[in-house]
Amino acid sequence: MSGSTELHHSNGVDAKTLDPKLSNGNGNLNAKPFKIFIGYDPREDLAYEVCRYSLLKKSSIPIEIIPIKQCELRQKGVYWREREKLESTEFSFSRFLTPYLANYEGWAMFVDCDFLYLNDIKELVDLIDDKYAVMCVHHDYTPKETTKMDGAVQTVYPRKNWSSMVLYNCGHPKNKLLTPEVVNKESGAFLHRFQWLEDNEIGEIPFVWNFLVGHNKVVEGDKSTFPKSIHYTLGGPWFEQWKDCEFGDLWVKELEEYKKAIEKKVD
Repeated sequence: MSGSTELHHSNGVDAKTLDPKLSNGNGNLNAKPFKIFIGYDPREDLAYEVCRYSLLKKSSIPIEIIPIKQCELRQKGVYWREREKLESTEFSFSRFLTPYLANYEGWAMFVDCDFLYLNDIKELVDLIDDKYAVMCVHHDYTPKETTKMDGAVQTVYPRKNWSSMVLYNCGHPKNKLLTPEVVNKESGAFLHRFQWLEDNEIGEIPFVWNFLVGHNKVVEGDKSTFPKSIHYTLGGPWFEQWKDCEFGDLWVKELEEYKKAIEKKVD
């Protein structure tokens, strides 16, 4: 689809948008914020900031955003596994600590930092079904490229990209298996393929909540195919070689808004 900017909707921003903890939501002030853990990698700091900004700006419910920073987890003795050659980001494995970091309580979300949210996260939260241990987009994705991002090796495996955005039922008995000990020792196959769960414990959400740039397609006139969150899985405009990628204009626009909001806060 040419001219993707019409998919973007701006609801305006107030000062709370730049608070790392709170949303500018208009929901029940007594409600517990919905916890969102974003994978953080120093090489993609801008991607993280824009992802967080896009979530906060559009949220109509209270949300709490927590970056998963490997250096902090190591300092706390929660994460100690050695980095493997095929890990493309610092949060390749630490993402699975989400239920632990949420104290195995309620629902929480993990999302890669290379996402841009176009819709209110409340729409996704409303899809939650307590009968599942996790919910995610069930991608059938086999990348053609051999590299991604800044030259990282592109790996191929079953259920690829399922773990890039996951709603975790943190109090579910099965998710209590995701202890720091398990996350630090288990294989990538065990974790990324959700092998601690049965198939019927993995709920499905529409692909538009994890719209893979270069893989998923918008169908003219079919609103069910319009992305609600865009995943720049191969690399986004924060990398020079991906500055002209599909939907890159939306990310750049959000970056400009974020910078203006920062300037206002400083003033």
